[in-house]
Amino acid sequence: MTRNPDGALVVGVSLEGRSDAAVRWAAAEAQEQGLALHLVHGLCAPLGTYPGRSAAGVDAGPGLFGRARAELHATAEATRAMAPGLAVDETVVESDPVAVLRAQARGASMIVVGSHGSGALGEVALRGVAHGLVGHVDVPVAVVPPATTGARAPRDVVVVGDDGTEGCRGALRFATRRAAVRGVPLVVVRAGPDARLLSEELPDVGTDRPPALQVVLAEERADRVIAEQADDAELVVLGGEHGWRHPRHSTRRGLAVRARCPVVIVSPDWTPDLVTPGVLDGARR
Repeated sequence: MTRNPDGALVVGVSLEGRSDAAVRWAAAEAQEQGLALHLVHGLCAPLGTYPGRSAAGVDAGPGLFGRARAELHATAEATRAMAPGLAVDETVVESDPVAVLRAQARGASMIVVGSHGSGALGEVALRGVAHGLVGHVDVPVAVVPPATTGARAPRDVVVVGDDGTEGCRGALRFATRRAAVRGVPLVVVRAGPDARLLSEELPDVGTDRPPALQVVLAEERADRVIAEQADDAELVVLGGEHGWRHPRHSTRRGLAVRARCPVVIVSPDWTPDLVTPGVLDGARR
C-alpha cells in the first residue's frame, strides 16, 4: 500500500463527485498550511465476488480499477488546477475504505471525509466511516458537508463542544490553537441536561489565546445548540472519546449530519506537540 507523504492531509474520496466538497476544503487547508494533499479511494469488490473475480466468473478487476483510477486522477487534476503549486498524490487500494484510511492515518496530519448530505442514508454512510475512524486513529478526523466551499467568511468563528469530561481536552486544545492562529473568536458550548453543573471558565489549554472567548451554557440537546452557534463558524470541533459511539449521546453523528461547516473530531490526547511543522502554526487568514 502506498504511504501518504508525511504530514499530508488525507482525503477519503468517494467516486461520482460525492467527495468534491471534502476535496476542495482539504485542498484549501493543505495549500494554506504548506502541506501535501493525498487523495485515497478504497475499492471494495462487488457483493458475491472476491478480488479479481466477479460472480459470473469474469475478472472484473481491470474494469473497476480502471474506472476508479480514471475518476480519482480527474479529481486530482481538477484539484491541482484549483490550487496551483499544491502537491497532490492519489492512491486506489483494493480494500475496505475504513481500513485504507486507518493505514493512511499513520504520518498524516488529518483525515478528511465527506458527509454525503443529510437524511437517513447519509447518516448511515457517515456513521460507518466515522465509527471506524474515531477512536482508532490518533489524528483529527474532519467531516465536510456538501455545501462547504473552502472559502473563509468574514465573520468566521471556531466552535468547540465541551461536556466537561477528559474526552474533550484534545478538542479544546485544537480549537483554541485554531482560533488563536486564525485570529478569530472561540465559542465554547457546554450543553445538555447537566450543563448547569459546568463552569463558565475555560480550562487551561496552554499559551494560545484567541482574540475573543465566549462560553455558552444551555440545557438543550448539544447537537442543536452547537449547530445554532455554528451558523457563522468556519469549523466545529468535538472530542473523540465520548459521545460518538455512546448509546446515550448522539451529538457527533447528529451534528455531523446537521452542520453546514466542517466538523473535526479530535482525540483526547491531541496536543500541538503532535502536529507536523506547518500544521495550524503556518495557517493564515
